[in-house]
Amino acid sequence: MESDIATDSQDEQEETPASLQEKWWLVPETQEERDALRARNMAVFQRKYKSVYDTLAKFEPKSELVFDDEGRPDMIFSGRKFYDGNIDQFTERQLASYWRAPNRLTIFPPMPQHMDMQVGRRLGHMLMRMRNDEGIDFSTGRSSPAAFYTIVMGIGLGRHLPEVVEKTECRNLFLLEPNFEGLYHSLELLDWAALVMEMQARNGDVFFYITGTSQNWMDGLRFQTRYTNTNSLDGTYVYAHYNNPAFVEFSTKFNKESQLLLTGLGFFYDEQIMLRNTYDNLKDDGSRVYIRDKRDAAKQVPAVIVGCGPSLDKNIEDIRRISDRAVIFSCGSALGPLMDAGIRPDFQMELENIAVMRVMQYASERHDLSGICLVSSSTVEREIKDFFDTVVFYFRPALCPYPVFSNNPESCLAHPDPTVVNVGLSFAQEMGFQEFYFFGTDLGQKDSEQHHAKSSFHYSDKAKNEVLQVFNIEVPANFGGKAMTSSGLFWALDTVQRAILYSGPRCRYYNCSNGVRINKAIPKLSRTLDLPEPAISRDEAVRDIIESFPLMTNEEFNERWQPEKMIQQIDKLIDELIDIIETKDLINSTDHMIDAARMFYTSGEDIYQTYASLVMRGSVNQVLIAADYYLARITNEELADKGLAIIREESVELLEHLRKVVTKHIRSQAAGLELREEYLRGDDNEDGLTDDQREMLLSPAE
Repeated sequence: MESDIATDSQDEQEETPASLQEKWWLVPETQEERDALRARNMAVFQRKYKSVYDTLAKFEPKSELVFDDEGRPDMIFSGRKFYDGNIDQFTERQLASYWRAPNRLTIFPPMPQHMDMQVGRRLGHMLMRMRNDEGIDFSTGRSSPAAFYTIVMGIGLGRHLPEVVEKTECRNLFLLEPNFEGLYHSLELLDWAALVMEMQARNGDVFFYITGTSQNWMDGLRFQTRYTNTNSLDGTYVYAHYNNPAFVEFSTKFNKESQLLLTGLGFFYDEQIMLRNTYDNLKDDGSRVYIRDKRDAAKQVPAVIVGCGPSLDKNIEDIRRISDRAVIFSCGSALGPLMDAGIRPDFQMELENIAVMRVMQYASERHDLSGICLVSSSTVEREIKDFFDTVVFYFRPALCPYPVFSNNPESCLAHPDPTVVNVGLSFAQEMGFQEFYFFGTDLGQKDSEQHHAKSSFHYSDKAKNEVLQVFNIEVPANFGGKAMTSSGLFWALDTVQRAILYSGPRCRYYNCSNGVRINKAIPKLSRTLDLPEPAISRDEAVRDIIESFPLMTNEEFNERWQPEKMIQQIDKLIDELIDIIETKDLINSTDHMIDAARMFYTSGEDIYQTYASLVMRGSVNQVLIAADYYLARITNEELADKGLAIIREESVELLEHLRKVVTKHIRSQAAGLELREEYLRGDDNEDGLTDDQREMLLSPAE
């Protein structure tokens, strides 16, 4: 977006109209006046929405703007009037029908059991006080008509936009439109400059998504809400101005994926574990650091991406048959079944910071893992690297170790979340492979209740208490029919498809898995595979990739690890957050949400400031989302102030506790001390230290 604008589109001496409709829907009577309005609007677009302006400036409409005897506009397209000859009646009826039952996004209720334990305990106490001590009840939907976001599908000639903006009281307006016809003509009818100024006055903006696919729109929405204000998605209005297949497709996608907009915000406990793991994984010489760069050798050999889905059992022999003509990427628990079948993968891919050790032990107890290169997030469990001779660590930019130990986007994978299959695909793509074969990447279930390959850890005695995913989402299957997936695997599927979509025309993908269909991956029965002899050997390609990654030296590590600078930024951030919670209007305004979003999502020059925001972001966002959700649903307005007071008090106490925990944890690293997992997680307040150790960590190390 361009910088904010000023406009002279309104006469400052003019009396303020009663509604935005009267202010913005001008419909000048003469062509000369309409041309002047178009010129003024185009000047706004040129300064603020340059890409939209560039298209409008050379656009040649296929439709015609016409007016009836009363001066009402319409748009003729293919011989038919878009508004059936009466734009006022069309729009007024549509709006009246919409306001009777507006389509609004309702997020899942924030519940203690679904949160970081540190926040969950505090939220549970907060709700108990409000309900039991003050007798506060909560409604199902938001009591306020105001929304932070409004999504309008269809610009048309724009007559509906003033009323939508006025009644939703939105601060940010998303406009989705599959073509430029209506927008082009609206420049002569609607005062876009005034509309944009109004959104800026609300400390918001207008976002145009013209043409493109439903996936482009969803990606844009995901990106923009994350960096504007993720916490205020609850109550978002969704308005459709006319029927269009693109809107139907987007609505379906939005209904399925809207809750995903709130995923990946992080958890305080996870950030502590990931910092600890990265510290230990990198503190000694010997580990290589991932750097994105396409290798020539990778272009000459196919990549086989192996997940641990049920269909791996039937495909394992075909993988063995082609294994000498392709580079094998084992994703997570696929390692066991591959080794059982005598297939030694070239790369073992890992993602998670916990629960990897049990899978690795299961495989190592039965097989020698030497000769395999581990490619893992720097945050993986500390013991994992000991199973492998060669280790390459990549960074995840949304996690707190990244700014401290890397701060280089080239050391991150582009599409690593949320599963290890995503890691394997992203790594192979970024190394320059151009031909990909998926095995065991079922991403769900097809014709079976089986959830993983039979010889994997997940069917061993050690996995008896494993919590399985709930497969309750129906999707197309790879070889026809339907398959079932879970919310987590649906997210993984979405990421895989976007990674493929953005990889370029030279890449070819083949899905040999009997599971969920992957768009742009050609279904391929594994028994039909007959890979040619590659131009270079598999071993040569693997060696070329591994040796290109640099080592993390002790000198570099010590230069990056600055505990007191990290603590200083934690203190600064928490002080600012406490001020926001204690002084801002948390009920009638969303200014505090914008302030927090800028603190958490605006890149700063200080890497330790970025570290602090990543540590606190997830937990604080959970607090803000919960506060907004419950304050907006208090049924008795007279009790709102009491509810607000409880939220302020509990939130400040939580922030002070988190300050104490993170400070103690940072200083314990260099001192060689271990804090109890239960303390870091928030189960209890026992840190596991002696009084002398606790005293030592109260002040900076000399």
